[in-house]
Amino acid sequence: MTWESFEEDYRKTGGFLFEDSLSLPGYTICDWYFDSIEEVQVLYSKQEPISEKIKTNLSKLDEFRENGYFPCGALFFELGYFFIEGLNLESSGLKEGTPLFQYSIYKQKKRIQYPNPTLNNPKETNLQTVNVEWNRETYTQKWEKTRDALVLGESYELNLCFPVSISIEGDLFLYYQSLKSKQKTKYSVYYPFQDSKILSFSPELFFEVNGDFIQTEPMKGTNLRGNTSKQDEENKITLQSSTKERAENVMITDLYRNDLGRIAKQGTVQVTDLFLVKGLETVWQMVSKVEAKLKSPFAWFTILQALFPSGSVVGAPKRRSFELLRNIEGFDRGLYTGSLFVSEMLDGKPWIRSSVTIRTMELKKNHQVWKGNYGVGSGITVLSDVDAEYEECLSKLKFITNPNLPEFEILETLRSFHSRIFLKNLHLERMERTANRFGYPFSREKAEAALKTLVNSSTELLRVRFLLNAKGEFRGETFPFTKPKHRATVTLSFANQPVNSDDLFLYHKTTNRTYYNEQQEENKKKGIEDCILFDTNGEILETNIRNLFIRKKNEWFTPSLERGGLPGVFREALLKRNRVKETKLYKSDLETADEILLGNSLRGFERANLIPNP
Repeated sequence: MTWESFEEDYRKTGGFLFEDSLSLPGYTICDWYFDSIEEVQVLYSKQEPISEKIKTNLSKLDEFRENGYFPCGALFFELGYFFIEGLNLESSGLKEGTPLFQYSIYKQKKRIQYPNPTLNNPKETNLQTVNVEWNRETYTQKWEKTRDALVLGESYELNLCFPVSISIEGDLFLYYQSLKSKQKTKYSVYYPFQDSKILSFSPELFFEVNGDFIQTEPMKGTNLRGNTSKQDEENKITLQSSTKERAENVMITDLYRNDLGRIAKQGTVQVTDLFLVKGLETVWQMVSKVEAKLKSPFAWFTILQALFPSGSVVGAPKRRSFELLRNIEGFDRGLYTGSLFVSEMLDGKPWIRSSVTIRTMELKKNHQVWKGNYGVGSGITVLSDVDAEYEECLSKLKFITNPNLPEFEILETLRSFHSRIFLKNLHLERMERTANRFGYPFSREKAEAALKTLVNSSTELLRVRFLLNAKGEFRGETFPFTKPKHRATVTLSFANQPVNSDDLFLYHKTTNRTYYNEQQEENKKKGIEDCILFDTNGEILETNIRNLFIRKKNEWFTPSLERGGLPGVFREALLKRNRVKETKLYKSDLETADEILLGNSLRGFERANLIPNP
């Protein structure tokens, strides 16, 4: 199905979307539940027997599913007062009308697949405000109370959270689709319910039941993605080896083992993965997997009594951690850190999938603006650092606040002669590193085959433009190339202004070359061939299309590129052979150098004629 036909059909039909935009690059696998026959919201009330009402509605979910319908819905965090052993709603102190859970019963469901749309900045939507409700001072005060409880031994780990208020103007369906491109997950949800809409981009599975098999994937441990491939790998290794993050993860994994043990056949609970690190667009996440076989047929009340809320968003032990967090945080989390679920019968067996509602928005319309909440948080242990935890929380806002990436392909420019490609292995290794950073599929076998087709049987000297798209497809073009007999001299000066070192595209070669194209236009106006890029500290990076090399006495140096700049494969080959050394260089180093050379894998070395800026 095309995106256009899906959008048209969905706008006519509506319904609950449970989507996987991660497993099949470039596409969304969509479970679409529609044709609603009933919508139910269960609110806290002192005026009625609320516990019986919850049990009755949970039984209805089981009955509807067994009768061939599709119950889907949301469980709110405050429902923990009902399910956590030793707590009760009657003494919870919740306000009258606090949401506990809601669901919709659908008559129909279909699974479809559609291409992810390109919605870089949809004109129909506008993120108006993102207000962090706790500043650093407030967070520090709450964090200190949290750590005091940990030091006293009241809990081993506490997941401290705070609210972020947001407002959005325009078409929420398009806004949801545009955010999906920035946060590709297996558990995205779009859920219109009465006068509200839920947009969820959760990467965390709460549980999945298929027949009598249940699996969970507790997620605990976060670190930012790096800009360069080297930084990115270092950040991944830092997370994998972090004593604090591993301690958090193993505590929550043990909690899940114990919770599953209450509903599982004896001897079937097992941890199948521990400390698995997964890459999202903006962060690395540590995940473990715990699975078991149920000792009784699936029933909502039994499962939630054992598991809800997820230990990964509370702490251990669950009851005391829940009580402490309610007191320290001082607000209702609502849908945040609750759960969204879909359920059905598949081949005569129950199939239920439930996500933990992180990276989730619940919005209601106020005139022409949708207003609501988004939550962030992190796990606190006695090893935690307050500033690092606050920054981790703020990092989880990046996929909302960062601009959408433009549609682009990963690019390599190669030189071929007599069907042999200069530095081919280094080019393909760099392309693979960039593909890993952006989540593009990469097959070395397919890349080799595509290149062979492009240059096979050619005896000419060629420039090869080789590209990889988001679906993992390679394509290329070849052009005749003439290399000068004598080493060329390039006129260059400094760029007019420093680069933005936070621009991810400065570190990777792609077709998104807006910045470089703008610089090239400036070069033409100044009558020079190339310009030297530098950061806000005056650190030299590369030129617009070449890498820099300077000689001081008998040693050659090249900029480190930690603050921006593309690591060329020609440069990498020289580093591997110890022909040059990588170091931080500044304008003064260039001006006092004994010799300056430029280079890339297409042209090799070229001389430089450095002229002052006009």
